[in-house]
Amino acid sequence: MAANTGSTFLRIMLGVELTQLRDKAELSGEQAAKAAGCAPSTITNIEKGTTGFRRIGQFTELLAAYNVGFEGQDLLLDWYKSAKGDDWWTPNTSVLPSGMPTYLGFESGARIVSPWCPNVVYGLLQTEEYARALFESAKAADERTTDFVDSSVEVRANRKRLITEQGVELVCLMDESALRNVVGDGAVMRRQYAEIAGLSKLPNVTVRIIPFAAPAYRVTSGGFTVLDFDRTALQGPVVAVSTVSHTVQVVSKPKVVRQFTRRFDFLARGALPDHETAAYLEQLARKV
Repeated sequence: MAANTGSTFLRIMLGVELTQLRDKAELSGEQAAKAAGCAPSTITNIEKGTTGFRRIGQFTELLAAYNVGFEGQDLLLDWYKSAKGDDWWTPNTSVLPSGMPTYLGFESGARIVSPWCPNVVYGLLQTEEYARALFESAKAADERTTDFVDSSVEVRANRKRLITEQGVELVCLMDESALRNVVGDGAVMRRQYAEIAGLSKLPNVTVRIIPFAAPAYRVTSGGFTVLDFDRTALQGPVVAVSTVSHTVQVVSKPKVVRQFTRRFDFLARGALPDHETAAYLEQLARKV
């Protein structure tokens, strides 16, 4: 289990495991609820990873009904206790867009993060200076406070540790627009280009750019991110979609995930090879 894994992701994994155990025990949700002494809706919410039991005794009673041995119970109890804690972003939840806490929960347990960014530099690649300028530019329009900006920048910096410290694999596709749209000023942009070039040298980071001149497939409806996981944690990838209303929607339906994965693959066909990224960033730096 990755060191950065958050409580939200632990609840999700625990929910998946409990669903599989219930199916193996051939019990319905109603039967499981009766064994644990709770409402059927509680079992549903626990399997979704959105809540826990009021009493830990209910959890152990459920495991007994699922015929889980003592050793297995000890492991699942450790998960359960860890999943009841707060995530690192919990103190800053008020500054997060709708749906973002759920996304961060999935992101904390991801093995591969594959974003498509059409308009601004991807968050995990941003310098603190760029992130601050980005949030400041929207401060008046969105009626945000300085504390809101500070907290948003802090969240962005903490997320970046996924690739700089935790070794999560990042495969990022960005349209040239994301790099041409000036945030802050020319100096901020040049330092941002240098940061991307430096991060792309990490063995776990790949950054590819789709130039304006490329006759490529382009997604015009906004950015999205495909998250892939260790198959021992989750059975398949999920997709996070950024909407025009500044919300984040996390979806896991196989058909939808396949659609976005296919889009990502088509976008990648029009992107420059990753070994050309540094030189392209240098060209942009000379023009800004």
